[in-house]
This record gives sequence, C-alpha cells and structure tokens, in this order.
Amino acid sequence: MEIVDLEKFLVIAATENLQRAADRLDTTASGLSKALRRLEVELDTRLFDRIGKQLKLNDDGRRLQSRAAEMVATARQIQAELGGSGIPDCRVAAPAMLQLNWALKIQEKLAAQQPRARLSITTAYESLALRMLLQGEVDAALITEAISAQVPSNFSTRRVGSTAMCIAASPNHPLAIARKRGVPEIEVPVTTIREYSFAAPRRSPFCGEERGIGSDGWREDLLPRKVQVVVNDYGVLSYFVMRGELLAFLPEELIEEIGAVKLRVAGTRQDTTEHLLFAWRGGRGGWLDHLAESL
Repeated sequence: MEIVDLEKFLVIAATENLQRAADRLDTTASGLSKALRRLEVELDTRLFDRIGKQLKLNDDGRRLQSRAAEMVATARQIQAELGGSGIPDCRVAAPAMLQLNWALKIQEKLAAQQPRARLSITTAYESLALRMLLQGEVDAALITEAISAQVPSNFSTRRVGSTAMCIAASPNHPLAIARKRGVPEIEVPVTTIREYSFAAPRRSPFCGEERGIGSDGWREDLLPRKVQVVVNDYGVLSYFVMRGELLAFLPEELIEEIGAVKLRVAGTRQDTTEHLLFAWRGGRGGWLDHLAESL
C-alpha cells in the first residue's frame, strides 16, 4: 500500500464525498476515485458502500481508517526525522480565534526545528479540529481545556497557554477617550457599562455551538447587558466595534489585533480565561513531541 493512497483515503473517509475530498486535497474527484479503487483492489475488499453517487464508509473502511491514521502518522514522523525532500507539512486544525496568536508561534518553532517543513493550517471549531486529528486528516489540533476529556488516552496533550476575554471598545468610544497614555486597560463602573450597547455572537468563538446570547462567555446572570447587534462573524463584529460605539466581549489577542481598547467592569468577575491545549498523536519522541514541548 502506498502511503499517499492512505492519506487520500483518510480524507475521503472523513468527507464521504469524492468532490469534497478533492476540493480539500486540491485534486480531482476522478483521480481520487482511481486511488480508492487501487486501494480496494490491493486489499481485496470494498471500503465504502455505494448508494447512487453517495459513499458510506463500511465496517472494513472503518477498520482501515483507524489503522491508516496510525500508519500515515508513523510514515510522516520517519520522513521528518530522516530529512530529505520528503519532509511533510505540519497540518494543524484550530478555531480561527486561536490562530491569531498561536499560528505564528507554531510556525516559528517549526521553522527552528524543521526548516524545510511547511505549516498548513485548517480553520475548524475545536470539536471538528479534534475529530480531524483522530481521523488522521491533521497532525495536531489546538483546542481549549473544555473538551480535553474527549481526547483519547493514546493521544497526547500539552497546555500551551491561555487566552483571556475582556470588553473591547473603539479608541473613539466615550469610555475609551479618557484613557491615559500607557494605561493598558480601563476599569468602568457597573452602572456605566449598563448604559452602553454591545455586539455579540450566538455561537462560541471556540466550539462554534449556537448557545444564544452569552456564548462569548459573558455572564448575563451576573450583569445583563444591552445587545444591539447579533453577529457570528467576528470580522464583522470587530468592524461594528471599531466603527461605532458598540462594545464586545472578545479575546485579548483579537482586541490587540484590531487596535481596540480593553475595558474591565469594576467590582465584578466578567473576565474569563480559556486554557489552550496542543493535541497530537504523540508520545514517541518524534518531531511533533519536540514541537509541542517547545510551545
């Protein structure tokens, strides 16, 4: 069996759709169909049930999926350790919010350890990112500690840091104009915060679940707020903050990225911290173990 065919099989198994798999691999559906057929002939078994044009992973396919993920990971580790032109991409899946600060850190550490390797990042909410790791589609996933119990025991995790949530305001917002030079954040009384409107998502920036107002971590039970705009796209949400007088509850990295001002509510614990984990199929002293240890 060719490792490249197993890599293609893993993406087909994850999508159960040749065209979606082809789009992800930047190839053609016909080319993937040939690779799949080649693998099935070699194994003398069907890996998918064909229902019209639909593919459904069958029992043999599921057995191969688990073994193939391990085989591909081992092959990629050997490629990285022995060097040469075959050094693989370092494939990482992570929510867009966590990429802001950690993509650059991972790239810097990777470049120092594997100069010829290439970082390939897939944007995925953390549950999907973890599933992609388990299915062998990526080498590592960046997740929060909230879903650490979902990581199987044969995978490794390492806490690499944390991200804090706080209120963001435009530098031109009435609450930010009075900020003194050099002061990183402003403390605002509860009664004052209640006077101003927020933009907020219905989905968590990390897991992507639709939890309604408060999915950004704001404790509505402790301090109800006025939400004037509801938007799940954090790019648009940030635009509302920077172009108007709306506040938002955002990760500190995003606040710094967009040039907003940090506010904190006096006398309450509205700020929350998410602990971040780097998860990978490791524990064998390979290149990913070394990369994780350096983060």
